[in-house]
Amino acid sequence: MAFAESNDALTALARIRTAARGDLRLSSVPLLVFGALALGSAPFAGDLSLVSLLYWSIAGPVGFLLAAWWYRQRRLRVGVGSGHSPYARAALAVLAAFALVLPLMAVQLPTICLVLVALAVRQRNLYLGAFAVAFGVIGGLEAFAVFDNLMYRAANALGWFQQQSGYFDGASKIVTGLEGLLLLVGGLVALRREKRAAA
Repeated sequence: MAFAESNDALTALARIRTAARGDLRLSSVPLLVFGALALGSAPFAGDLSLVSLLYWSIAGPVGFLLAAWWYRQRRLRVGVGSGHSPYARAALAVLAAFALVLPLMAVQLPTICLVLVALAVRQRNLYLGAFAVAFGVIGGLEAFAVFDNLMYRAANALGWFQQQSGYFDGASKIVTGLEGLLLLVGGLVALRREKRAAA
């Protein structure tokens, strides 16, 4: 009887340890949050307006706070997870960084990328790190109109249009939308894997 109870206790402990390790490597939440935020920024991406300037300055810290809130709710519900969320500290770090470089739109997405990569390294989460790098690289290049020029050249070579400027109108919106969809797909794949692992 005592052996059976101790065996059950060890099995439960192993389950808790597995859940705790899995909690450290959850990728779905930050990918879904930042994918949705990137998709939300697509309609005014590339515009030189106050909204496009302020969007990531607000959405960046809010994205990390949403992830921190979700992890806290999960910890309260399941009883697994760390007491202090690194995502809450990341929100403060990004907010402080953006306060210093607010006019520099080109560094906003790479800054978010660096913080996500730091979290991925801390969690030993290669999946999250890979998507974070893609997010930062695509966003950083788009800030310098790299994709605008590439799309213009491709469309011009195909004879779709002739225009005087070297930019593809709406390229920033298309690229930002695709970037958001990439993160959302990555987040949904991660969520599916996490649900299978928890079952």
